[in-house]
Amino acid sequence: MVIIADHVALLKKQAAERHNISTERCHIGHVILEGMLQYPDTIHQIDAVTQKQETNISVANRTKRLATAMRNYGLKVNDNIIVMGNNHLDLCIPYFACHFNGYALCAVDPIMTAEDLQTLFHYVSPEMVFCSKDKVEDTKNALSKNNLETPIVVFDDKENDLEAFVKKHNGTEEQFCLPDFDHSKTIAWLMLTSGTTGLPKVAVIPFDTLLSGLCCWWVQFTDDMDYALAMATIQWMSSLIIFSSTCLMNFTRVQLSVPITPQLLIHVINKYKPKACAWTPYLLGQFLRAAGDLCDLSSFKYIAIGGSSIEKPLFDQFSAKCGAYLYLVYGMTELLVPVFEYNRTTPFGSTGKPMDKFQYRLVAEDGSTVTKPNEDGELWLKGDAFFKGYFNNPEETRKIINDDGWIMTGDIFYKTEDNYYHFVERKRLLIKYCGFWISPLQLEDVIKQHPAVAEVCVVGIPDKETTETPVAIIQKKNGCQVEASEIFKLVREKMPDVKQLHGGLYFLDSLPQTPSGKVHRAKLKEMTITATRIMPTQ
Repeated sequence: MVIIADHVALLKKQAAERHNISTERCHIGHVILEGMLQYPDTIHQIDAVTQKQETNISVANRTKRLATAMRNYGLKVNDNIIVMGNNHLDLCIPYFACHFNGYALCAVDPIMTAEDLQTLFHYVSPEMVFCSKDKVEDTKNALSKNNLETPIVVFDDKENDLEAFVKKHNGTEEQFCLPDFDHSKTIAWLMLTSGTTGLPKVAVIPFDTLLSGLCCWWVQFTDDMDYALAMATIQWMSSLIIFSSTCLMNFTRVQLSVPITPQLLIHVINKYKPKACAWTPYLLGQFLRAAGDLCDLSSFKYIAIGGSSIEKPLFDQFSAKCGAYLYLVYGMTELLVPVFEYNRTTPFGSTGKPMDKFQYRLVAEDGSTVTKPNEDGELWLKGDAFFKGYFNNPEETRKIINDDGWIMTGDIFYKTEDNYYHFVERKRLLIKYCGFWISPLQLEDVIKQHPAVAEVCVVGIPDKETTETPVAIIQKKNGCQVEASEIFKLVREKMPDVKQLHGGLYFLDSLPQTPSGKVHRAKLKEMTITATRIMPTQ
């Protein structure tokens, strides 16, 4: 049994004794290193693609060498570091070096476009970048556009890789000690979040907030774990949590050094039988359609499902195949932690009940507080566990954190008489048509009732006469046929006139998705403006 709070307290005590400091001065870098040293021969990470693996002590020593080399190069506490790559065995070395040295880690998915890198570097101004050879040119261009002369360490280039950097700057594991700094004022993570705009914003997570936040994710899970699966790259919260928790929860991290596919995932799950992982509903639906009866899911004990709401048929389908505790978590990057008490008795469709440690408000359009049950309002939250604003972006920060410290989530909720909260809609996704607000999720739920529809996304595009007009983008199930007229008829039967598909629809073989497994609404909206659409009058 692993009680996360107890284990972290033990690791802090051991680290304090090892480094001759008080437990209050121990930050997450101390705790992670102590976790590696506690079980030195335990396998820390496995690349399921190459079958290569590495022990805790090897990861600890390689990280120490890189951390001292980075200090010798001249990096200082609170410097910003970009780490970009797929989940190969070298990725965690600069990742943990940032935690050891008090650097602000900004983890980036390698599929980030050159334009987004340029925007990101404008805000972050990195002091060092770690990436693979195929991202060097984009990285150099982004740095040049921002007049930055930043060194690039290249994972897969022998002349410029981790070992070359360590050798050049005299990295060593001998007599290693971690720097002392103010945990509340030193940034641990710079987390990318784009919302629906597609433009990167960077959420600030300090060191003290991070360690307490990591513990929150594992409170409900106390079973011993041998393997946990990191599916996404470390830009995304699920893998950030699994990477940082490897030594806090004493598991071996299974990861993939190439982009994930359902077929590869089937192989990995059958081979390693992990006990924990995280899914988005979209990725889960894709996986179940591909897996059929080819994958044994019985090993899973704890699965977090987030990123968007899961539909009851998909939930039931997965539950029938997997006996794990399905933790349906409401969250957003800026919150870092789960904010509702959710357990096995929570009614389906509810995000859970409020926690005592946070403050909650539901706010109506006129700014008043919603007090009656079953009335919609925007969820506002206040607490010390959340992000501290967007890095170097006060304008965007003011849009989400008001003068009284409330985080305005932009998400519409209602609560029942017994205080269960229910997510309704993301406020910023609503489509304004002729003065009326149309919920894309509501339209999507109707369209998914058609037996030939696998996935659907409804977006609003600009219209001179109506402000915006809703358009549906539909992915058919394999081997199925559906006519546009059938979809229009279905929506007419279920929805009022104002909430029809006034902008039409079109079909795609597959819907684009973000690296975290969500439908890429921003990209679909951009595509839809120039797409050939089938209109309801045709």
